[in-house]
Amino acid sequence: MKILRHRTYRKLLDERNQARHREAELESRIQELEATSQQLQEQLAELEQARSEVRRLREENRKLTKHIESTLDQEINKAITQTGLSKEGFQKLVRDRQELIELYIEKLYSLAREMAIENRQIRHNRGLFLLLVDKKNMQDGNFSPFHEGQQEYLDNKEFEKIENIPQLFSTKIQDVLAYMAEKTEVVDEQGRVTGHRERDGALLIDLKGVVFRSCQMVEGVRTHKVYDRVERLRKGSARHNAAIYASSLDEVMAALVISEETSEVTLFRDGKFVQSYDPYTDAEEIRKEEQKVVPIQRSEEPAISPAKAKSIEANIDSEQTGSDS
Repeated sequence: MKILRHRTYRKLLDERNQARHREAELESRIQELEATSQQLQEQLAELEQARSEVRRLREENRKLTKHIESTLDQEINKAITQTGLSKEGFQKLVRDRQELIELYIEKLYSLAREMAIENRQIRHNRGLFLLLVDKKNMQDGNFSPFHEGQQEYLDNKEFEKIENIPQLFSTKIQDVLAYMAEKTEVVDEQGRVTGHRERDGALLIDLKGVVFRSCQMVEGVRTHKVYDRVERLRKGSARHNAAIYASSLDEVMAALVISEETSEVTLFRDGKFVQSYDPYTDAEEIRKEEQKVVPIQRSEEPAISPAKAKSIEANIDSEQTGSDS
C-alpha cells in the first residue's frame, strides 16, 4: 500500500514538473508573440503613413497634370492664333499633313514593290534603304554621310532643273532609285575596274516627297534613347535592323527596305513591322490588327498581275532550259 502510494506520488510530481515546464514554454511563446504583435503594429502604422503619402502624391500629380494640360492647351491655342488660323483650321491642317504622309508612304511602298518585281524579272536582287523624314525637325547628328569624304549624288546639276527634281511622283525618281540600288565600280590607278562596292546607307525623302540626301548613315539609332521603342526584329539583315530603329526616331515617318538578298520589301513605322511583300511568291504579310499598328490603306492591285508575272517567269525558265540543252 505504501509502495503504491509512493509511485502515485512520484507520478504526480512528474506531471507537476512537466506542467511547470510547459507553462514556462507558453510564457516564452506569449512574449515572442507580443513582440511580433508590436512589430506588426509598427509596420501597420508605417504602411498607413505610406498610404496617406501615396494619396497625397496622387492628388498633387492630378493637380499638376491638370495644370500642365491647361497650360499646354493655352500655349497651343496661342501658337495657333499667331498663325492666323482658327483651331478648326489648324486641326484640318494637321489632318491634311497626316494624309500627305500616308500618301507618300503608300507611294514609296508601291515604288519598292515595282523594283522588287523587276528584280525578279531580271533575276538580279538589288537592295534599297528608304526613309521618309520630317526635314524641318531633323535632329543634329542623327544622320551623316556613310563614307567619309563621299560626294552627294543629289548635288548633280541635272537635278537643279524643275523637270528633273527627284520627287516621288516624277519619272526622275526611278533613275535615283536605280542608281542607289546598283553597285559602284572600284577603279585602280590605271583606270581598270577591280571590283564593286555597295552604295550603302539610306536615301532620305522629305515631306514634299523630294529625295534630298543619299548614302546616309543613321547615327541616332546608336543611342540608348530609342531601344525601348523598338520591337524585336523577326528577320532580316543589318540594313533591316537599322531601318526598324530608324523608324522610331521622331523625325522619321517610315523606313522601307528592299532586301539585297531576297528582294523582299519591308515597311517599318514607329519601331515596328507594318507589312512586307515577297516578289518571288507574290505574297504580302500585313501586321495583325491586335498588334496595335494600323496598316496603311492602299490599292491591293499589284504593280504587275500575278498571272503576267508567272507568264514572264515561265518564259525565262523556258529560255534558260533551252540554253542549257
